[in-house]
Amino acid sequence: MRYGLLIAAVFAGFSAPAMAAGVEGLWLVENGKAVVAVAPCSNGSMCGDIHWLRADAKQYDYQNENPELRDTPLCGLRILGGFTKAGPDAWEGGTIYKADDGDTYHAEMSLNHDGTLRLRGHIGVSFIGKTQTWTPADPARYEKCTGPAGAFDPALQRKDKSRANGVND
Repeated sequence: MRYGLLIAAVFAGFSAPAMAAGVEGLWLVENGKAVVAVAPCSNGSMCGDIHWLRADAKQYDYQNENPELRDTPLCGLRILGGFTKAGPDAWEGGTIYKADDGDTYHAEMSLNHDGTLRLRGHIGVSFIGKTQTWTPADPARYEKCTGPAGAFDPALQRKDKSRANGVND
Protein backbone atom coordinates (compact mmCIF):
# COMPACT_ATOMS: atom_id res chain seq x y z
CA MET A 1 0.00 0.00 0.00
CA ARG A 2 2.82 2.42 0.86
CA TYR A 3 4.44 1.84 -2.52
CA GLY A 4 1.16 2.47 -4.34
CA LEU A 5 0.76 5.85 -2.59
CA LEU A 6 4.39 6.72 -3.32
CA ILE A 7 4.00 5.91 -7.01
CA ALA A 8 0.74 7.89 -7.17
CA ALA A 9 2.44 10.87 -5.49
CA VAL A 10 5.36 10.73 -7.94
CA PHE A 11 3.03 10.66 -10.95
CA ALA A 12 0.89 13.45 -9.49
CA GLY A 13 4.04 15.52 -9.10
CA PHE A 14 4.92 15.02 -12.75
CA SER A 15 1.46 15.62 -14.18
CA ALA A 16 0.52 18.80 -12.27
CA PRO A 17 3.27 21.00 -13.75
CA ALA A 18 2.72 19.48 -17.17
CA MET A 19 -0.96 20.43 -17.07
CA ALA A 20 -0.22 23.94 -15.75
CA ALA A 21 2.09 24.58 -18.68
CA GLY A 22 -0.08 22.58 -21.09
CA VAL A 23 -1.25 25.52 -23.19
CA GLU A 24 2.20 27.11 -23.26
CA GLY A 25 4.21 26.35 -26.36
CA LEU A 26 3.86 26.35 -30.12
CA TRP A 27 0.53 25.56 -31.79
CA LEU A 28 -0.15 24.97 -35.49
CA VAL A 29 -3.44 26.65 -36.39
CA GLU A 30 -6.20 24.64 -38.02
CA ASN A 31 -5.52 25.79 -41.61
CA GLY A 32 -1.78 25.10 -41.27
CA LYS A 33 -0.77 28.62 -42.34
CA ALA A 34 0.62 29.82 -39.00
CA VAL A 35 2.13 28.72 -35.72
CA VAL A 36 1.24 30.67 -32.58
CA ALA A 37 3.53 30.82 -29.53
CA VAL A 38 1.37 30.77 -26.39
CA ALA A 39 3.04 32.07 -23.22
CA PRO A 40 2.25 34.17 -20.14
CA CYS A 41 1.65 37.88 -20.80
CA SER A 42 3.37 40.54 -18.70
CA ASN A 43 0.26 40.71 -16.48
CA GLY A 44 0.17 36.95 -15.80
CA SER A 45 -2.66 36.06 -18.18
CA MET A 46 -1.94 33.95 -21.29
CA CYS A 47 -1.16 35.48 -24.68
CA GLY A 48 -0.20 34.23 -28.12
CA ASP A 49 1.98 35.76 -30.83
CA ILE A 50 2.46 34.60 -34.42
CA HIS A 51 5.70 32.60 -34.40
CA TRP A 52 5.77 31.25 -37.96
CA LEU A 53 3.88 31.89 -41.20
CA ARG A 54 3.71 29.69 -44.27
CA ALA A 55 5.20 31.46 -47.30
CA ASP A 56 1.84 31.55 -49.13
CA ALA A 57 0.00 33.03 -46.12
CA LYS A 58 -0.82 36.73 -45.93
CA GLN A 59 2.19 38.45 -44.41
CA TYR A 60 0.61 41.78 -43.41
CA ASP A 61 -2.44 42.82 -41.38
CA TYR A 62 -4.31 43.89 -44.55
CA GLN A 63 -7.79 43.58 -43.02
CA ASN A 64 -7.14 45.62 -39.87
CA GLU A 65 -9.97 48.11 -39.43
CA ASN A 66 -7.41 50.80 -38.64
CA PRO A 67 -5.82 51.91 -41.95
CA GLU A 68 -2.66 52.95 -40.08
CA LEU A 69 -2.05 49.32 -39.06
CA ARG A 70 -2.68 47.55 -42.36
CA ASP A 71 0.99 47.45 -43.29
CA THR A 72 1.91 45.81 -39.95
CA PRO A 73 3.69 42.48 -40.52
CA LEU A 74 1.79 39.52 -39.06
CA CYS A 75 5.06 37.90 -37.95
CA GLY A 76 5.24 38.48 -34.19
CA LEU A 77 1.75 39.99 -33.99
CA ARG A 78 -0.13 39.29 -30.75
CA ILE A 79 -3.38 37.55 -31.68
CA LEU A 80 -4.33 36.00 -28.31
CA GLY A 81 -4.55 37.91 -25.05
CA GLY A 82 -6.06 38.12 -21.59
CA PHE A 83 -6.78 34.43 -20.95
CA THR A 84 -7.11 33.54 -17.27
CA LYS A 85 -7.09 30.04 -15.81
CA ALA A 86 -10.60 28.65 -15.31
CA GLY A 87 -9.70 25.06 -14.46
CA PRO A 88 -6.94 22.48 -14.81
CA ASP A 89 -7.17 22.46 -18.62
CA ALA A 90 -9.26 25.57 -19.34
CA TRP A 91 -8.64 29.27 -19.89
CA GLU A 92 -11.33 31.94 -20.32
CA GLY A 93 -11.92 35.67 -20.63
CA GLY A 94 -9.48 36.07 -23.49
CA THR A 95 -9.59 37.58 -26.94
CA ILE A 96 -8.49 36.40 -30.35
CA TYR A 97 -7.66 38.70 -33.23
CA LYS A 98 -8.60 37.18 -36.58
CA ALA A 99 -6.35 38.77 -39.17
CA ASP A 100 -8.46 37.28 -41.99
CA ASP A 101 -11.24 39.75 -41.23
CA GLY A 102 -9.53 42.30 -38.97
CA ASP A 103 -11.85 41.66 -36.02
CA THR A 104 -11.26 40.76 -32.39
CA TYR A 105 -13.48 38.19 -30.67
CA HIS A 106 -14.06 36.97 -27.11
CA ALA A 107 -12.41 33.58 -26.65
CA GLU A 108 -11.84 30.56 -24.44
CA MET A 109 -9.33 27.77 -24.83
CA SER A 110 -8.92 24.32 -23.36
CA LEU A 111 -6.71 21.29 -23.75
CA ASN A 112 -8.31 18.25 -25.32
CA HIS A 113 -7.49 14.76 -24.03
CA ASP A 114 -5.51 14.06 -27.22
CA GLY A 115 -3.12 16.98 -26.54
CA THR A 116 -4.67 19.38 -29.03
CA LEU A 117 -5.87 22.87 -28.13
CA ARG A 118 -9.54 23.78 -28.53
CA LEU A 119 -10.00 27.50 -29.15
CA ARG A 120 -13.47 29.06 -29.37
CA GLY A 121 -13.92 32.63 -30.60
CA HIS A 122 -17.31 34.31 -30.36
CA ILE A 123 -19.27 37.54 -30.37
CA GLY A 124 -20.67 38.09 -26.87
CA VAL A 125 -22.21 34.68 -26.23
CA SER A 126 -20.26 31.48 -26.81
CA PHE A 127 -22.86 29.70 -28.95
CA ILE A 128 -22.49 32.40 -31.65
CA GLY A 129 -18.95 31.68 -32.72
CA LYS A 130 -16.45 29.26 -34.20
CA THR A 131 -14.24 26.57 -32.72
CA GLN A 132 -10.82 25.61 -34.03
CA THR A 133 -8.52 22.80 -33.00
CA TRP A 134 -4.82 23.60 -32.96
CA THR A 135 -2.13 20.93 -32.83
CA PRO A 136 1.20 21.05 -31.01
CA ALA A 137 3.97 22.28 -33.30
CA ASP A 138 7.53 20.96 -33.24
CA PRO A 139 9.94 23.91 -32.68
CA ALA A 140 12.53 22.18 -34.89
CA ARG A 141 10.08 22.26 -37.81
CA TYR A 142 8.80 25.83 -37.42
CA GLU A 143 11.60 28.36 -37.19
CA LYS A 144 10.58 31.70 -35.70
CA CYS A 145 9.78 34.23 -38.41
CA THR A 146 11.75 37.45 -38.45
CA GLY A 147 9.66 39.47 -40.85
CA PRO A 148 7.34 39.26 -43.84
CA ALA A 149 8.16 36.83 -46.64
CA GLY A 150 7.09 39.35 -49.30
CA ALA A 151 6.45 42.98 -50.06
CA PHE A 152 3.37 44.86 -48.88
CA ASP A 153 0.63 44.92 -51.56
CA PRO A 154 -1.78 47.86 -51.05
CA ALA A 155 -4.34 46.21 -53.36
CA LEU A 156 -5.02 43.59 -50.66
CA GLN A 157 -6.08 46.15 -48.04
CA ARG A 158 -9.54 46.40 -46.55
CA LYS A 159 -11.45 49.33 -48.01
CA ASP A 160 -13.84 50.25 -45.16
CA LYS A 161 -14.03 50.71 -41.33
CA SER A 162 -11.53 52.11 -38.81
CA ARG A 163 -10.59 50.26 -35.58
CA ALA A 164 -7.34 49.04 -34.07
CA ASN A 165 -6.39 45.49 -33.16
CA GLY A 166 -7.96 45.07 -29.71
CA VAL A 167 -5.75 42.30 -28.33
CA ASN A 168 -3.79 43.48 -25.32
CA ASP A 169 -1.93 42.04 -22.34
